[in-house]
Amino acid sequence: MSIQFLLSRRQIVKDMGLAAGAALLWSLGGCEQIIQIIENRRVRRSVSNLASNDPALQTYKAAIVAMKALPSNDPRNWTNQASIHFNHCSHRNWYLLPWHRAYLLFFEEICQKLGGDDKFALPYWNWTANPSVPAAFWGGTSNPLFDNTRQIGPNDTADPSWVGPSVLEGILNEPDFYVFASGKVSGQRDSDTQGELESTPHNNIHVWISGDMGTFMSPLDPIFWQHHGMIDDCWVEWNLNRNHPNVDDPSWLNFTFSEFVDGNGSPVKVSVSDTILYPIFQYRYEPSQMGTHISTEPKIRNRGEAVKLEKFLRKGAPPRLEFTNRYQLSRALTLEGGRPLVNSLTLEEAHIRPALAATATERLVLTLKNVELPQTADYFVRVFVNKIDASPQTPIEDPHYAGSFGFFVDPKSPHAQDAGQKAAIAVDISDALKRLAVSGALSTMSSVDVQLVPVPFAGRSAVGQRFLFEGLELAIAKVRPF
Repeated sequence: MSIQFLLSRRQIVKDMGLAAGAALLWSLGGCEQIIQIIENRRVRRSVSNLASNDPALQTYKAAIVAMKALPSNDPRNWTNQASIHFNHCSHRNWYLLPWHRAYLLFFEEICQKLGGDDKFALPYWNWTANPSVPAAFWGGTSNPLFDNTRQIGPNDTADPSWVGPSVLEGILNEPDFYVFASGKVSGQRDSDTQGELESTPHNNIHVWISGDMGTFMSPLDPIFWQHHGMIDDCWVEWNLNRNHPNVDDPSWLNFTFSEFVDGNGSPVKVSVSDTILYPIFQYRYEPSQMGTHISTEPKIRNRGEAVKLEKFLRKGAPPRLEFTNRYQLSRALTLEGGRPLVNSLTLEEAHIRPALAATATERLVLTLKNVELPQTADYFVRVFVNKIDASPQTPIEDPHYAGSFGFFVDPKSPHAQDAGQKAAIAVDISDALKRLAVSGALSTMSSVDVQLVPVPFAGRSAVGQRFLFEGLELAIAKVRPF
């Protein structure tokens, strides 16, 4: 088998799998070729940095027009592509990130083919640096990037408690894959614990824009692909740039998705272990603000650096958090729009005091257990600790603020994931409790009061909307080295 054959990215993905193809290249001494692939991979640029006539936007528009013109029996048809998401998308589980990464990659190939540019890379929307839907996606029905079902306008901005620099910084600094990226399941559409990246920017951007974006047919709105480009970039930042390992569970790494098609409309199969290498061999993101920092991708200048990074990505690590103590409030609770919910968890001071030191390596994770997801949610929830008077007007700069979460559900979905299946929601409240302990504002170590404050999306009323859950858990965990 020739090196030139192996260097075809499509053949690597389709015939061998990206991970296997890269491994064979190494074994055949194809180091220089791999470095060249890495250096020349396409660049996904921030859409807010693009002029209205930028070739990337023109290709994207042309591809959308072409996809909408395809017959209904073509899997690349615009509606058929959205239906892949409706019928197969992974949410509230550990397949969320690899599934959507593969979805974007093959959609990008379709755009290359139908838009007539084999070097096209999907732009992404950095909602931290630019919290309004970019200007390129407005302008009326003559613009292929416009969707007339959105419930927001061009001057509306995403709430900083979902996408603000300090909020995203806290999410990107979360060491544990499950808390960052959602929990372990068996099936592709099973539900487990909803992690912070999903709960906060992912869900709330979907529901804030609403219309098509508020349903599982959300890819009908062209901004979907730019939103998920940013979600994918957050994973790149967390994994590659900040050196947090993915899980090493074989049941995750070996899981295979088979619902996608390539630029020619041919079916493809891809494993999770393939997707973790995509940002190395297939594309990279233009540097932009990620949390409170500017992203800087790892430099790969020689075989040694490439081998080290590949090994890190392939190997992963066991869960970083080792839970040592758990405190539970087990009675069922109901949160209703317009009515903050206050509950107390009784703690053992000897256990929690070490975790509250400013330099402590322990984390404190609050989990809502067995959440009965609402059918509709015109609100998101802010979490405060020891702030009895917390309200929707309490700013996120308040030291008692711990995080937020939202819901992305589709009552029209026929799948168990959205037909009564329960989930859990995790919020890492470590930083808030440490701030209060250091400042002396944590008056007692024996209990922590948790405030859950529903905040309606602008222009919507959440009064009467509610969700139920079976209790709260505050767990103390040590961060394992890797």
